[in-house]
Amino acid sequence: MDKSPLLLETRIQQKQQELESYKQIKELTSALAVSLSRLEEKLATLTDGTEAVSVVLSNWNHIVKASSLASMGLFKFSEQDYENIDNPPLPETLVRFRLKEEASSSDVENVTPQSQPPSQPQS
Repeated sequence: MDKSPLLLETRIQQKQQELESYKQIKELTSALAVSLSRLEEKLATLTDGTEAVSVVLSNWNHIVKASSLASMGLFKFSEQDYENIDNPPLPETLVRFRLKEEASSSDVENVTPQSQPPSQPQS
């Protein structure tokens, strides 16, 4: 009979240790879930930022073309023209306008020199 209470006490201690281990696992799992949730938020932010960078980089081709177009008129000037500090040669002024009235902000915008006004829409 002496063994029975001792065995029960040992068994209870083992189960209590097992319960403590399960509680630790539960706490660690909760902490992992919180960390993964934060990681998900950061990855979503990173994805949004990456898409924004992609849009900016996709527009560089248009920016370079517009700058080139504006600078083409500078080829007709000589070095003496640049020495005139009061009225130095400058690139053409560029004007941006939408191609369509219902165009969204993501639509490509046309760039033309200011000296050439855009054609009037036909009614």
